[in-house]
Amino acid sequence: MPPADQPPASATATNGKVKGRPIPQPTPRRLIGNLLEIDPANTVKSVERVTRIYGEIFQMKLFEMMIFVSSQELAHAVSDETKFDKVVHLPLMEVRDFAGDGLFTAHTHEPNWTLAHRILIPAFGPLAIKKMQGMMLDAITQMLMYWEHHAGEPFEAADQFTRLTFASGNAGSTDDRT
Repeated sequence: MPPADQPPASATATNGKVKGRPIPQPTPRRLIGNLLEIDPANTVKSVERVTRIYGEIFQMKLFEMMIFVSSQELAHAVSDETKFDKVVHLPLMEVRDFAGDGLFTAHTHEPNWTLAHRILIPAFGPLAIKKMQGMMLDAITQMLMYWEHHAGEPFEAADQFTRLTFASGNAGSTDDRT
């Protein structure tokens, strides 16, 4: 149960505040923020623990400030793309200087973003993803079997998860199981 001063599930968050009140947060430590709240060996359980304490919306400083929502209602609210703008961060702004406005470098209000968005939504929207689930599950299962076969051997997690991301995305979007 959220603390008594926790806002209702229908609240909206803006600039670290929910309807004018600060979003709850574990007390951050100097320099490391809330990193000690997260057990790297069990991140999901760590977030579940913080959720039980702070409710369905809270923030933590994990290198940068992150807002967490843990209810279907709030997840739906923050997934409403009509209420948010795409942000082009500094590294992509530098790419934009020589590459122009493309999928990753265009601002929400620019014609190329509108064009790219219209092309991508049918391919990667909720209905398309639902159709891809079987193929994506096959790719994930193959990766899990690979990991099981190589159990006990060291591996680069970032590399393996990147491969998993591309394999599942490729399998689902191209109907290719390679």
